[in-house]
Amino acid sequence: MKIQLFNPPVHHYSGVHYRMNPPLGLPILAAVLEQAGHSAEVWDLEALTVGPRKLAQAFGKQQAAWPDAVGFTVTNHNARGTRESIEALRGVGYDRPILVGGPQVMLEPDGWDAIAVVGECEGNIAAIMDDSVKRGVLSGYIAGEPMPIEDIPAPLWSKHLPKPREYDGNMPKVGHPESISMWSRGCPHRCLFCSNPLYKGQRIRYRSPESVRAELETLKRMGIRALFVYDDELVQGFGAHQRWLVGVCEAIRDLGLLWKCQGRCSTKIEPDTLKAMYDAGCRAIMWGVESFSDKVLRAIKKDTTETDIWHTLETASAAGIGNWLFLMVGNYQETPQDLAYTASRLKQARDRGLVQWVQCTVCTPEPGTELYDLANAEGWYVEPPQSGPQMNQVYAPTPWLTEWDLRHWQSVMRRMGKQ
Repeated sequence: MKIQLFNPPVHHYSGVHYRMNPPLGLPILAAVLEQAGHSAEVWDLEALTVGPRKLAQAFGKQQAAWPDAVGFTVTNHNARGTRESIEALRGVGYDRPILVGGPQVMLEPDGWDAIAVVGECEGNIAAIMDDSVKRGVLSGYIAGEPMPIEDIPAPLWSKHLPKPREYDGNMPKVGHPESISMWSRGCPHRCLFCSNPLYKGQRIRYRSPESVRAELETLKRMGIRALFVYDDELVQGFGAHQRWLVGVCEAIRDLGLLWKCQGRCSTKIEPDTLKAMYDAGCRAIMWGVESFSDKVLRAIKKDTTETDIWHTLETASAAGIGNWLFLMVGNYQETPQDLAYTASRLKQARDRGLVQWVQCTVCTPEPGTELYDLANAEGWYVEPPQSGPQMNQVYAPTPWLTEWDLRHWQSVMRRMGKQ
């Protein structure tokens, strides 16, 4: 059976072309399908600048080569692109199963002109594809089944377009060509704004150091020299987590790859962990700080404090690792005074050389989040525009901040990040 998997386009309505790094889910599913005896390939339509019209034209000209089934990965950001791509395929007569999966489908399984696969599905995606093609199923939804993390194969990059080394990579740049990897799954935390229904609040599952090394060896043979390790929070304060991470670092140290990752600030992060990371090639960590105000951090259920933030920045800097801060304006219950406090602490951290990069976005109540439920219950939710990613847009006030406040303080944080 021939299967094509698509990352849907957004450039045709967002006005922004994204080709930083490919999404990981599709090449992993392609590897699972290949192991089951199918022929699977992945097309990143956004990176290839293929919109729904161009996709329909390509399919319309090659009916004899149509795949037996196609699939799309769907987030809130690209849901519109997915729907328009499905409509385009149906418009040229493609009458075979189309499957959709991903975080947005988990939140919104109904209303698709396709088969909605809900949740992690490496464990049964091959069976779902087989059954859908054999029975000619075109709609409905099916519960996915997770696969033990130790059994999940490495991504099938050999049948992915574009090739991994053709991507631009994410900021901060630590090397090039850059690709992407995931060493663990799950996030046990409870942030008010988190819209990741697949991994939020879940026990972390760990890949073995040996499997991580094997995947990275493959990427290195492909010419990759840098990595974005895309775990929700690769750096944690838990002792067992840090011991596992040190084990991975020891396993990959001699490969000579440079990499970056994401982390959660904690006074329990040990200097030896960050030293092991630096020795293994880590050159930047993106910390989800959001705010320096303890009041705001409590309100958004971040489970971190300002003390955690300072300890983490100082410890990473001492290890030689650059710090990237994720900040947000418009957090729950955040006032102009809270933002002024965050700005003052950011300046202090920059002046001390503890922060090298800053990203400041707008806290947005996304469906499926506790923040979304609160905004609706309290009467201040505003439907976002459909023109692009809302986390970069100011489009509505909060009960505590005007739109001017939001734009002003986002501009202040961003200017400070460029100093």
